[in-house]
Amino acid sequence: MNKNKIKTEVSSTAEPGASQTAGEDISIFKKTAAVTDETEQTVLREERREADRAAKQLKWERRMERKKAREAEMRREEERRNAEIRAVHESFMREALKEAQKAADLREVPIGCVIAKDGKIIARGYNRRNTDANTLSHAELNAIRDASSALGDWRLEGCTLYVTLEPCQMCAGAIVQSRIDEVVIGCMNPKAGCAGSVLNLMQVPAFNHQVKITKGILEKECSHLISSFFEELRSGKISSS
Repeated sequence: MNKNKIKTEVSSTAEPGASQTAGEDISIFKKTAAVTDETEQTVLREERREADRAAKQLKWERRMERKKAREAEMRREEERRNAEIRAVHESFMREALKEAQKAADLREVPIGCVIAKDGKIIARGYNRRNTDANTLSHAELNAIRDASSALGDWRLEGCTLYVTLEPCQMCAGAIVQSRIDEVVIGCMNPKAGCAGSVLNLMQVPAFNHQVKITKGILEKECSHLISSFFEELRSGKISSS
């Protein structure tokens, strides 16, 4: 048989849509491959974005940790400074309590005061109002008078006044007038105190000088001394002169 004839017969017996189907399969394969490649690229991009987010999150967390560590260190440093300042305040307030005891020994209301500058006591005073028969003989005024004599100046700038009981209106005014920087108070005086209890004459904005106020230094000791005095006065163990 003739070879050309055989080829013709084979070609004529093949299904007419076979080549078209093969072409469609190739096209589908290519489209599927393209979609798969695009999906893989999308996944890779998402993984990179996720890695970037994770890196940024880690960087932020480490920055926050460093910030918290700095804040904790600052708090510890502040607590240390406050403890040191309080220790100094307590030391001077104990000296004021010694002055208050001198008043108690005279059967005066036990109020004591010291004035310090540059870490040293430059003046002391205690209540002698009945002893001196003088309204002005309060602990604060006696100490202010001595401090002015010691410094040779009525201005007591740079000084801190320690007093066992919140100053009255007269003493508060004198403290402002003398330009004292800070007043450290043992216990408050709810009936006559003028550092915040009844009035706050030390921090009036309209005045040309305001005084820093620190409260509650050795409060229990100062309060006990005052309350014990008045308990004894009421019980008749001591007399009011």
